[in-house]
Amino acid sequence: MGDINVYSGPMKSGKTNEILNEYKRQLVAGKSVEMFKPSIDTRGKTNFVVSRNGIDIPAITINNIADLQNYDADVYCIDEFQFLDGNIKVIQEMADNGKKFYISGLNLTAERHPFGKMADLLCIADNIHFLNAICDNCKNENATLTYYKGSKNTDIVIGDHEYMSLCRNCYNEFTKNNKDD
Repeated sequence: MGDINVYSGPMKSGKTNEILNEYKRQLVAGKSVEMFKPSIDTRGKTNFVVSRNGIDIPAITINNIADLQNYDADVYCIDEFQFLDGNIKVIQEMADNGKKFYISGLNLTAERHPFGKMADLLCIADNIHFLNAICDNCKNENATLTYYKGSKNTDIVIGDHEYMSLCRNCYNEFTKNNKDD
């Protein structure tokens, strides 16, 4: 039976760690498993998905959701899904045909807009796990937003040093204080 499992939340909430754990779990269950990441994600090792705690698993880099159809596995793990282009129906059809998915991604941009295809993915998911981070400012345990510390532009900046995980109060305070920047 196929299904779509999504881990979403702000940066530093443990999304990647969740799919790495599921990857290992599915291998123990005897399933054929493939790990994928968008080619735009050049952090760390190019052909690996790497968690903040140093765990890494080899990954296939792809650009488009349709690229998944080129691989035959029981289980597909995808990190940083928000950066993929393409039609979300590909995943829905593959799940309808018995494939399992474990997918992580940011649901919102730093401006609190739906990020890439994540909103569409959340609509077709069988299971959604929203994760919280620790607020980088006040240490509140319910940081649900990602804040970009740099100047606003249209380019996506990939990396950890440019972003903060913030609770709603700190996010509102930071955006109010930096509104004129």
